[in-house]
Amino acid sequence: MTAATPSGVAADISLTQTNQVILSCNDGHSLVVLVDSATLTSLVADVASINSSVTGLSCTLDTAIVDPATQTSDWTVFDYNPSGQALAPRHSPNSMPATTNNGGLTWQFQFKPNVYTALFTTTDPSVTGNDSTKTLTDNISVSGDAESFVTQHNGGAGCASNVPATVRFFFVSPSASGPSTGSPPAGFYTQFWWSNPENMQLVMGKDTKTITANMGNPGEWSDWNGQSGANPAVAEAFVEATQRVQSIGLSFGGVCFFETGVTPTPNTFTGEQFSSSFNAG
Repeated sequence: MTAATPSGVAADISLTQTNQVILSCNDGHSLVVLVDSATLTSLVADVASINSSVTGLSCTLDTAIVDPATQTSDWTVFDYNPSGQALAPRHSPNSMPATTNNGGLTWQFQFKPNVYTALFTTTDPSVTGNDSTKTLTDNISVSGDAESFVTQHNGGAGCASNVPATVRFFFVSPSASGPSTGSPPAGFYTQFWWSNPENMQLVMGKDTKTITANMGNPGEWSDWNGQSGANPAVAEAFVEATQRVQSIGLSFGGVCFFETGVTPTPNTFTGEQFSSSFNAG
């Protein structure tokens, strides 16, 4: 494993990491990561192995060349496209991107009818890098005339329902490629982590909750494959991930699958806003 970076240094965002990858699988996973060419080659091999397995799981990689120097402290909303198996960022003014009116202390965005929002993340150096000793706190609120929220792909209770929808912490660390403990095996499972069980259930159109998770407690996190950070098989990879966080923020899904996306219901709502006051300290 690579040694820890100094606190506050933005990890894994360098001039060599010019590939933005959207990794999408037919089990409902779809995530975004910036990687260098070597890591991209490893991801391609992992996906090929998955697609040739007999498990029924299949994945795709969509790549784009980006300039890491253009990364900002802004927060980005990622929605599922109409296929439901790939993500699209809200960057253009017409896409209704996230906004802040207090210098970045609070960010907000509007949900869209019939669109499932999956991620709300940032590469801001003040909250990425070595987060291994930090505690994440977020005062979250939803407001508008929707009645509730739903997820998709039966990501809710018992993996057999689209309710309740949830939002929880999420972070990415491309350097934390771990052992192939899943079926089918893939080293990238330990590059993606979610707070588990800490979350906010989105069951009302107007609600507020503060969620908290300790980056130093592996038992409060699980990876792409559902393995707890306290599992000895992935514990070293979890520590590496917390020391070299590339992007961090929130993931929307259910209580079973964590990034299947959420949308307000009924779809006749006229306005529904999400607000986040995120802190890593």
